[in-house]
Amino acid sequence: MGSVPLDIWEQHYADGQAFHPLGDAERALLAEHAPAPEVGGRALEVGCGTGELAAHLTAAGYSVDALDLATAALERARTEHDDVTAVRWMRLDIELDDPAELDDDGYDLVTLRLAVAFLHDRTRVLHTLGERLRPGGAVVVITPTATDTPAERRGIALDEGELALLGTGWETAQRLEADGPAVLVLQGPCHARTVAVERRCPPAGPAATAALAVVTDRAGRVLLGYSRRGMWELPGGKPIGADLFLRRVARPARPRLSRPGLRSGRARPERRLARRHPRSSGRPVLPPRRRPAARTR
Repeated sequence: MGSVPLDIWEQHYADGQAFHPLGDAERALLAEHAPAPEVGGRALEVGCGTGELAAHLTAAGYSVDALDLATAALERARTEHDDVTAVRWMRLDIELDDPAELDDDGYDLVTLRLAVAFLHDRTRVLHTLGERLRPGGAVVVITPTATDTPAERRGIALDEGELALLGTGWETAQRLEADGPAVLVLQGPCHARTVAVERRCPPAGPAATAALAVVTDRAGRVLLGYSRRGMWELPGGKPIGADLFLRRVARPARPRLSRPGLRSGRARPERRLARRHPRSSGRPVLPPRRRPAARTR
């Protein structure tokens, strides 16, 4: 989760700060749209912070893998919820670290509460997490919206275009409201509407989906994608119109300029050899032409 430096997160939690507490509306929506199976329900929480949601999910019947990249957050979570035994607290950056420690059997529920706005590659992360869902499982995103967030805190929220982009490529994408935050419930094969993907990313990195074309680097990270919605998607998850992209990014290469004083095309030899005489007024002085040798009979 790289848009905020790690030391900022560590200081945030070390200073005793936290985020908005889990609300009753959020609890009700989770119970309605993501109830725990009767037996063996497993949940994955990405960006668990001090562990409030993870503890709630255990009370609802889940065993939970709770991830955060900040050691200070996990230390507080263990201390504040020391009576909770069904949580495995794990330090892991979901964008950069190897997810090999995650449960190979998959999850019935994956949650990202107040976390998705801080991701560099939002849609890619969500689709990678979607690949870990068990049949019937769901990815639930809870995030502030730009319309309900002060301008100085815009970085913690998503606008309507960003929210819509998160739902592309899923069989169902349900938008709900939880007394302020927006709630997205994403279900179904996360590659259902994908037409073409240039290459599949390695397991440690998220996969690009819902794209007509994608551009990747050698490591498989998606640099740019053109979706079925006719939008260019940049890594941060922010869509821009195709016309704007073509004007700003896909500009034609400028013609290579020749040296000052030379016309395009092949210059005459004497022009190329022109030099300035130190005593002249600055006008080019051509070297003297060689006269042909006199013929001898």
